[in-house]
Amino acid sequence: MDQTTSPASNNSSRNRSNTVLLILVVVLLISNVALLYLYMQSKDQGETTTAKLEQVSSDKDNVTHLLEEMLASYDTLQTENEQLTVEMEAQKEQIERLLTQVKSGNYNLAKAKKEAETLRKIMKGYVVTIDSLNQANQMLTAENVTIKQELGEVKGQKEALATKTQSLEGQLAKGSVLHTTTITASALFMRNNGKQVETERANKAEMVKCCFTLGENKVTSAGDKTLYMRVLSPDGKVMPASDSNNRFRFEGVEGEFSATREVNYQNQPVDVCIFWTGSETMRTGQYIVEIYEAGALVAKTNFNLK
Repeated sequence: MDQTTSPASNNSSRNRSNTVLLILVVVLLISNVALLYLYMQSKDQGETTTAKLEQVSSDKDNVTHLLEEMLASYDTLQTENEQLTVEMEAQKEQIERLLTQVKSGNYNLAKAKKEAETLRKIMKGYVVTIDSLNQANQMLTAENVTIKQELGEVKGQKEALATKTQSLEGQLAKGSVLHTTTITASALFMRNNGKQVETERANKAEMVKCCFTLGENKVTSAGDKTLYMRVLSPDGKVMPASDSNNRFRFEGVEGEFSATREVNYQNQPVDVCIFWTGSETMRTGQYIVEIYEAGALVAKTNFNLK
């Protein structure tokens, strides 16, 4: 006896198959969404990790650069103070140790950065201290030069006083010393056309000009007079003459002159100008100009350069 499948049975089977397929589709969709979520989460974590690694690398480079800069700065610091030298060498060794640890990656960067900042503050303190010491040494050196010059001049005082003739002493006592009625001094520079122009700028000054009028003096003897000019720089040094043999006696001592000139004096007023041609760069400050004749100060003036 043949068995036949009823339409209701076929529809029921087909419905179950559709249900299974639908369930499979839903499961696949859910799994895909889950996989996509996990992928996106993994990607975000990877980007975060990469950013952290880049930040760590940047921090390491910054700390390394800071430490290397400090080592280079210490190499430029020079001092004759033994205690400071020992202390700075110890600081350099500490920087080198920290730099080695940072480069090897075996040191906490945050801690290393904090220590580097502390070491830099210490280094800045040494810079200020050494600068102050250098300024003090420069002042002492300048004072020492002045003292040596004064000692050199005083050294010849006894000999100069011993060799002064009685005749000169008599003339000086009677007022034979020359004097000036006017005196001016200024710095000059030379234009291309050869014209001399006054200037108050140190960087342009090439010469010093001093003009004055020798007043009437009936007591002193007439004839050729040798006038000496001394130009004293702001630090008290005599501006040197072009001739290395530039020493003369004045006011009982021996010293240097900057320029000299012969003048024929006939006991009447006469205008005179003396020039000093620069053999070294002129600096800013006040310059003192002194004029001497026969060992005595005839006139004195000053001018300023800026």
